[in-house]
This record gives sequence, C-alpha cells and structure tokens, in this order.
Amino acid sequence: MRRAAWRSAIVRTAFTAGALVVGTLTACRGESPNPATAMPRAEFLFAAGDSTYWVHASADGLRLRSAPILLTQVDGRLFEVFLSDDGAEYADASFATSQLWARALGGRDSVRLFGDSPVLTEMRAWRKAHPNEAEIDPSDEQLEDDPRTLVQDEIEILDVHGPYLTFEHLLNLDIEGGRPHRHEGRRFVVDVRSGRIASVADLLGGREATRVIADAQQSLSRLTDSIRSAGRSGDERAAAAVETLDSFVFDSSSFGITDLDREPAIAFMVPGKSTEGEALALHLPPLAVAAPAWWSAVRATLPTWTSDSSRVRWTRGRYEVAARPSAEGDALALVLVGSGAKAREWPVATVGAPAYQLIALDDPPLDSAGRSALARAFDVSASLDGLAQRARYQAPDLSAATTRRAAVRFIRVRHD
Repeated sequence: MRRAAWRSAIVRTAFTAGALVVGTLTACRGESPNPATAMPRAEFLFAAGDSTYWVHASADGLRLRSAPILLTQVDGRLFEVFLSDDGAEYADASFATSQLWARALGGRDSVRLFGDSPVLTEMRAWRKAHPNEAEIDPSDEQLEDDPRTLVQDEIEILDVHGPYLTFEHLLNLDIEGGRPHRHEGRRFVVDVRSGRIASVADLLGGREATRVIADAQQSLSRLTDSIRSAGRSGDERAAAAVETLDSFVFDSSSFGITDLDREPAIAFMVPGKSTEGEALALHLPPLAVAAPAWWSAVRATLPTWTSDSSRVRWTRGRYEVAARPSAEGDALALVLVGSGAKAREWPVATVGAPAYQLIALDDPPLDSAGRSALARAFDVSASLDGLAQRARYQAPDLSAATTRRAAVRFIRVRHD
C-alpha cells in the first residue's frame, strides 16, 4: 500500500472551486428602484461543488464571497466542520491519521467529532521499538513508495443534515512483524454539537428504527441471494463476488443519512473483506423513513428538482434561488429570481456541481455578532492559501448590466 499524504495541521474541509461568475444588476442612478425590477433582498449561504458561497442581495446590488468551508445550521447557530491531520514518516514506515472537528461560529472551543483511531498508538509503539530511526520529511521524493510498515486512516465527509454529519472512516494497519493486518471501513453519523455518535434510534425513535433496520436486513438478504444466483448462472463477476459474501455482516450502527426528494432516508454500509483481507463494503439502497421533528429545519435547506432535471431550486418567501446544470453536468449556473408572475432573474455565479444545501440568513436575519463570526470564518478559510475572494459589482444601468468571471482554484488548506 502507498504512503498517505498528511500534514500536522488543522485542515479545513477539502473544497475545490472552479470558475466563479459574479454579476449585479441595479436600478439606474438617480432613479428610484422599480419594485417590479429591483433585485430582491436576500441573504443566504449556498453549498455546491467544493465551496460555500455567501450571497447578499438588495436593490443596491449583489455581494458574493466564496471559501473552502463546510457549514451547517442547528437551531439558528452556524457550525463549521473541519479536519486535523497528523502523522510521521520514516525510511520504511508511514503513519497518517485524521480527526474530525466542529466549532460553533463565534465560540472558542472545538468539539472533536471523531478521532478514535489506533494510528498514533501504533506510531508510539513503533518508535519505542525503533529508537534509532529518525523522522524524515514527508515530501522527500526519495521515500520508498511501499513501506513495510504502513498505518493510516482516512475520514471522508459524505453529507451534513442540520445537526448530523455523515462520514466514512477507513483504517489500514500493516505492521512488519506485528499483529495480523487490519483493513476496516465503517460509516458513522455524529452530532456536530456534542460529538456523540448517533444510532438509528437516536435519529428516528425506537419503533421506526426497528422497522428500518429490519428492512435493511431484508434488503441485504435479497442482494446476496441475487449475487449467488447470478454466480450459479455463470456470471464471472458474480462468481468472484460470491467468495466474499460470507464476510459481509450487517451492522446496524454503520449507516448514514441521505435524502430522497427532500425527505429523510437511511443508507446502510455493510462492511466485509476480500479474500486477501482488504476492506470491502456493500452499500444498500437508501430506505425512506418517517421524518423526525428535527428534519423540518433540514428540509428547508434542500433543493427541489424539476421533473426533467433541467433546474434545481429553493423557494423563499420573497425570492427564489435556482440553478441550471451545464450540458456536462459538472457545473451549475446560479441565479436569483424575484417574485411575481413575470419575475426576472439575476445571475449570481457559476459553481461546481452538485448543489447541496442553502442556508437562509434573512429569516430570521443574521445579527451583528453572527455576521462578524461568519466573516471571520470566511476570512480564515479563504485566506489560508492566499485565495480570499470578495466581490461587489454594481452596474450603472439595468440595461448595461454585465457579469464578471474570475478563475479561482481552492486546494486543501492548512490552519496552523
């Protein structure tokens, strides 16, 4: 196995944004804005592709900021989610680990959401057994690509729904002369407020949890029966898969939250192993569940697609936010739409796909303390790699409105 890249630093969520399009339309100077054509007042956070966009619009124009930051809203409070990486490199050993954190904007303390990994424990044991080995620069191009001791884990953030974050944790332990190799993977849901790992019952209540777990077990049984049947019929791929089926054991705690048409669903990941001991996973189809009370706030952040999938939108009281996917499906043209039968559109940005969520900041309005905390978070996240982005464009006349384009590349950034 190859070495894993790591940095001993707090790492903001890996967001990578492509082309950014910003435009503003305003009334003619010296004239009162026409209510029918003036840009509606709106303020929201829009998460798409690998960035979050902070949009503020009024009759005076539009302001936009973007940053590689992951935010979620719980009971009116914004939380930032980020990762910290640690590890060490030696001539023939590699150690790399990640921890997952959340912090309420405006607060000083971060909550560790996940970091229960044996990587650092194994690193300390290896150092004790090899006291003469010196740590080396992880960027050294002379490093062996396949060290005999490789201990690493990886956290992948999959989605966030209000207070609950879904992520996968992958662990690989290959220790020369040590215990048997371990290759494991699981899915988790964690509360960003407390760091508590959630069960299905915590999210849905006991009765609904019992039903969905039983449905998932039946789904797994149907899936494995189908694979066995295909294997007996001569399907070579299915025949190869049959050899590993007995290693897949249903684990009701290995699941994530997803959404189907803005309604909640639970997606179980069933861990298994290959014939060589490598970690495998069966991802069961999402199962629709009865919406718990906390879902109503989440539903408002989720998009609605038109029947022909040509447009995704969020409807607010005085305005609508909509996006049209590009022909290739890798970008979205974001627009702000006024109210009324003949509502006009204002271009906001071209962003990477897919669209995740929209967090409204205007109902109730963001207070001064919240605005300052959000601005600081954007400043830190966007400036860590020297790519702070601010935009404020005003057109002197409605008919002369233009759009501006700036190419921006966001990379996985460090916070020291």
